[in-house]
Amino acid sequence: MKVLILFCLFAIAFADPQTGSSQAPKPSDKPQSFQHQSSLKESANQHLDAKKDSSEGAAEAASAEEYRQLNSDEVKQLLLKVVDENIDKDKDGSITADELKEWLKILQEKVIQDNVNRQWAYYHPETEEVLSWEGYYPEKKQVVSWERYLNFTYPDEALKEGEPSTPEMKEVKDMIRRAERRWKNADVDGDGNLSKEEFRDFIHPEESQRAGGVAVIEAMEDMDKDKNKEVSLEEYMAHLNKVSGEEKEDPNWASAQQGHFTNFLDKDKDGSLNEAEMREWVVPTYDRSEAEAWRLISIADRDQDTKLTRKDIEDYHEYFLTLLPPEYWVQDDPTESSRHDEF
Repeated sequence: MKVLILFCLFAIAFADPQTGSSQAPKPSDKPQSFQHQSSLKESANQHLDAKKDSSEGAAEAASAEEYRQLNSDEVKQLLLKVVDENIDKDKDGSITADELKEWLKILQEKVIQDNVNRQWAYYHPETEEVLSWEGYYPEKKQVVSWERYLNFTYPDEALKEGEPSTPEMKEVKDMIRRAERRWKNADVDGDGNLSKEEFRDFIHPEESQRAGGVAVIEAMEDMDKDKNKEVSLEEYMAHLNKVSGEEKEDPNWASAQQGHFTNFLDKDKDGSLNEAEMREWVVPTYDRSEAEAWRLISIADRDQDTKLTRKDIEDYHEYFLTLLPPEYWVQDDPTESSRHDEF
């Protein structure tokens, strides 16, 4: 959950490249780019923590997450430390769009890879031998099988044949069907097992142009309630209201989300999002890191020289939280296990 939240922070911040403006937006103005995954994630957290790994002893359910409460001065100090040590590569005192872009790419990849590594380790991948045309001796590689994933993730009752006994179990079975579609989408060689590279596409299909189609399908399923293969503004807002947290209490939140839908997501201005528009939102073809870099510059570049100074970032520090590495925010519990952050 912690990684998903942090990943969503990056995805939300990496808005449409046209969103940059001279007016600094409020934090709540950021689009909810990957929130379509949250409702399924919440259901998984509620219903699947009963599964235990008997080979390792009883695994504890995920512990309550703790986040460091950083005050304004701490945020400023940490941001300037990151600027000096990681972003301002040429040490000239100015931060360019390219420098911001490269750092944002590093952070996003770290969030994704840490999540993949953590979940990959949880499933205790097995080693299999694969014969290749290039060599005589079989190649050894680690894989996770579909059966192993099911057994490690879902309660035994959900894996039984037949109709579900409760509404909650029906929801879990629906989640299994959805997971199976993701699995097959990520399984490039179709052998039923996922290598670590394939597992990454299973966990984060939205990061892959090849695998991203399944994330678009999931988003359409979550939002398109009347099943007309389009997402109306009303459906879009209903979904965001369902999956968003305290940020929706901000009086400007609803109008900001509606404006993002109308001005940037709805390319043909017909009042709804078709599959192509949904794909550009969920699996964009533009460089999200570059778009976010220019958005940050547009917020704090007071002298309009297309660069930022340390003073700019310090004065507008509340808009630069995405520059802080995840470990600055999360107090990790080393005993935490993660079963289903793919959703």
